Amino acid sequence: MKDERQETLEDIGTAFALTRPPQPDAPMPAKPALIDIYNLRLDTPKFGLPVAAAPHCIQCASLALKAGMDEETVLACLLHDVGLAVVRPDHGWWGAQLVEPYVSEKVSWAIRYHQALRYFPDESVGYEYPQMYVKMFGADYKPPEYIAAAHEFARNHKWYMAARDITLFDDYSFDKNAPWSIEPFADIIGRHFRQPKEGLGNDASATAHMWRTLIDPSKPL
Repeated sequence: MKDERQETLEDIGTAFALTRPPQPDAPMPAKPALIDIYNLRLDTPKFGLPVAAAPHCIQCASLALKAGMDEETVLACLLHDVGLAVVRPDHGWWGAQLVEPYVSEKVSWAIRYHQALRYFPDESVGYEYPQMYVKMFGADYKPPEYIAAAHEFARNHKWYMAARDITLFDDYSFDKNAPWSIEPFADIIGRHFRQPKEGLGNDASATAHMWRTLIDPSKPL
């Protein structure tokens, strides 16, 4: 006869099987590159957002490129919401950590702090508080203290404008009907993203586990 412990463990196994996320439709290459991530994992909207991370980030980076921003800022715009593929809260911090082993300090810094800067207008550069935040949080919303502290730190930093530029282009990058392709950014990625030869998730970086989660969120444990 089964004892109570065995039955509990079997119940847990059944619960895991029933609640396991579906396996992604598109298989990844054995050695995934950043372009594969955009084409095969960032192409579907998540967390109730109207636009998937890939087209949103590509629209943002396209605006930065058209405005004549330097390539590191363009890359930061291209990567700024990659954290939303893993988690919604604090996506700027998550996204910065995810790409940190593969990009310059300036790029990861801009991604990390763009999240805090979104809550604070800066008239000197033409950034207004987003109306969608009024809809989301209410007109009297005040960001948490850690967000306010991050903004205060960032506004006096030498890379402030790299993060601020993300917010400037971000608001104009939610066209869900716009065609998109990551290919126009292949050269910038090649120059500024240190693609591991083993493939993302297969190297020994401190964030390889995060890439594995992004690549196959259906794994039960």
